[in-house]
Amino acid sequence: MTSIGATVHDSGYNRASQSHDWKRRAERLVRASGSDDTIVRPGRFDESAAAHPEPLFLRGDTRRTGSPEDDSVARSQIARVLIESVTAAAASRKTLELVAERGPRQPDLDPVFAALQADAEGALDAALDPDTLPLDREPAAFPAEIAEVARRGQSASAN
Repeated sequence: MTSIGATVHDSGYNRASQSHDWKRRAERLVRASGSDDTIVRPGRFDESAAAHPEPLFLRGDTRRTGSPEDDSVARSQIARVLIESVTAAAASRKTLELVAERGPRQPDLDPVFAALQADAEGALDAALDPDTLPLDREPAAFPAEIAEVARRGQSASAN
């Protein structure tokens, strides 16, 4: 789990904290490992979002204001999506932004996961993400870390 807006690198907040840069790097390491993990980028944690029980899965990290306009999601909804993503085959190798919207509670998240485009095998960034952090702008040691994580992932899958 990272956060909505993980691809926003030109904000004052990120320039001061590099928080989004490090979230993006963490996501890249997960993808480089070759694991079938799901990366969830929730919106703002807000218990009032529980009144809107339908989870909305988004792609491309397009909600980029860093404000309540990006929408919110209840902690219980985040927990549900994280737990169900572990056992849902349809959630494999997918990255999604999670917010809540008005509507009925989804009894089964499998069809919602299935509707999402998977992240390309071997890709470091999520499907539909903007290219806002080119590898050639990463710290010098980071490409070597990616290569090492990928090597370990390939080694583990061969065993």
